Amino acid sequence: MRISYNVALNSAGIVVPLIVGVVVIPKIVAGLGVERFGVLSVIWMMIGYFSVFDLGLGRTLTKLVADRLGTGDKDEIPNIVSTTLVIVSCSGILLGIGTAASAGWIARSVLHASPGQIQDTASAIIVLAVSLPFVLVATALFGLLEAFQAFALITAVRLPIGILTFVAPLAVLPLSKHLAPVTVALGGIRVVTTLILLVLCYRIVPKLRGRTFAFERRLVRPLLTYGGWLTVSNIIAPIMVYFDRFLIAAIAGSAAVAYYTVPYDVLSRLLLFPAALQAVLFPAFVTLRYTDTVRLRALFTKASDATLLLMFPALLATLMLGNTLLRLWMGPEFALQSGQVASILMVGVFINSMTRVPFALVQSAGHADWTALTHLTELPLYVFGVWWLLSMYGILGAAYAWTIRVLIDAMVFYSLGDRIEPNLRRDSVLSFSLTAILCVVALLLDWVTSALVMRVAVVGVCTVACGLLLVWRFRVALSMTLLPDKA
Repeated sequence: MRISYNVALNSAGIVVPLIVGVVVIPKIVAGLGVERFGVLSVIWMMIGYFSVFDLGLGRTLTKLVADRLGTGDKDEIPNIVSTTLVIVSCSGILLGIGTAASAGWIARSVLHASPGQIQDTASAIIVLAVSLPFVLVATALFGLLEAFQAFALITAVRLPIGILTFVAPLAVLPLSKHLAPVTVALGGIRVVTTLILLVLCYRIVPKLRGRTFAFERRLVRPLLTYGGWLTVSNIIAPIMVYFDRFLIAAIAGSAAVAYYTVPYDVLSRLLLFPAALQAVLFPAFVTLRYTDTVRLRALFTKASDATLLLMFPALLATLMLGNTLLRLWMGPEFALQSGQVASILMVGVFINSMTRVPFALVQSAGHADWTALTHLTELPLYVFGVWWLLSMYGILGAAYAWTIRVLIDAMVFYSLGDRIEPNLRRDSVLSFSLTAILCVVALLLDWVTSALVMRVAVVGVCTVACGLLLVWRFRVALSMTLLPDKA
């Protein structure tokens, strides 16, 4: 199966929900109010963030299964999967109990809900806690499907999940404007999703039937060694992504969270292609390290080129047209509060998208410890940076801090990628340099162009040019033969 086809499938699973979100978010804000929507945005975040408590075993399962497929040792796969499911199920149950017991404290002291909203927010958190074991099991099952490159099945599941994540709150609003019923709907979606994934995994690994939760003690150490380092990264990285929201709530209130998270959530969705590409690259890099390092290098270079050509038009469009689009979408007040925030964050999104390729290479080589140590070093610096810049410049400061952090990430992971594959150094330097140059070009174009018609024209010309370059660059399709789809 072609990698380009897999990337297209993964991208579709994210872009369609993005379109739905653009349509329904204003209606959800109007129905819930800015404060409740701010809390709902944090609940959406928590559903994603708590998946890191799978102890890194979703990505570990992808790597270990891809390793076995690359070496031909398929008989071990059912044991690896079943042991993983036992561990993540136990982790999810413990996490759910702890979250439910802390619901009131989270509502009061973490989310800083107003007195009239504390009970509703706490109830929503308790409902979320019940769904957490299913969230973690689903993460592991997605990891298994990725190892087998079953991206058509993954998209068939993720696409409706992504749509329902936005549509479900809107559907509940006519019945209730409280957060708890909305969270019940979101939790129910996760339960059904997990059951569907389990059925699909039985098709991919038939020997898993009848021993879904069999436990092999000898596999715990290899699972938790790689997964342990991943867990460090998986806990710290989302903290660095979402910490600013909690600090904004504490310093500026829940309304300011909405002004920050709306542009952040929309722009972070533009990472759909890099995220989809990274999910495909990771198992491909794992297997190619055993079979063909020349093709690994070619894949790295083409993936970097494709990311740059696809993301630069988004960067330019956000800088030059973002304020106008925000005004049309969310109204003048949102545009006033969020326009400049969106521009700053988009620079970070562009840089972060380019970093996904070397990041996937580093982790595929088994160096989860490198990524974890990098994040451990960054964390205290980032926490201080967000607090300082937020205190000085408000939500603009939070946006600056996030963008500076992802720039540091880019420099680190390109350097680490060079250590793994020294022959990539020239390509890495070129890719990083082009990223920096295009950020400067976009900022200059935004500065020198004032008329809206000219801005639209510049964005249009750039988009067409990047599209033509992409077609020319990939006139020979990015493809490779992948592994069998059953074990």
